Amino acid sequence: MLILHGDNQVASREALLTAKAEKPVLEFSGSDITVNQLHHAVSTNSLFGQANTIVIERAFAKKDIADYLVQNQEADIIIWEPKDVSAKVKDFKNVQKFDLSKHIFLFLDSPLLSSLHLALSTAPAEVVFASLVTRSYKRTNTKWLASLLDLDFKLKSGALPYDLATALELWCAKL
Repeated sequence: MLILHGDNQVASREALLTAKAEKPVLEFSGSDITVNQLHHAVSTNSLFGQANTIVIERAFAKKDIADYLVQNQEADIIIWEPKDVSAKVKDFKNVQKFDLSKHIFLFLDSPLLSSLHLALSTAPAEVVFASLVTRSYKRTNTKWLASLLDLDFKLKSGALPYDLATALELWCAKL
């Protein structure tokens, strides 16, 4: 069993894609799967006789699934969680946590061009942007949030004449 979790969803998702590459895979959503379905999936093979690798996204959404996983840690299961679930995985052996870079948090605390460049050197512009929007919302900084939502609209509608990294640089310069 392999558990991939943490706030850096891009890195954890890449690790998930690598882990399930070139294997027969059965994928489930943790909110939809039952213990009986999981047990059946673990005990069946693919069409070619190989054991299936079970991939469950958000496996800790249900307590009974989490309990089953604790008891069956030797099964060929990969669990992907989109956030930090350290408290729920302390009883598991093979856990990989993907944290956001400290440079992103430095940028969020002090949105300057220099801290933005450091953040962009460690994470994609989309991750930095999403983190900035979340921070603005949580701090109820309506001025920042309005300008970021306008930037997001222009980006998604194709009205932005440059890439997101450049847009973030311009946003910082206007502060």
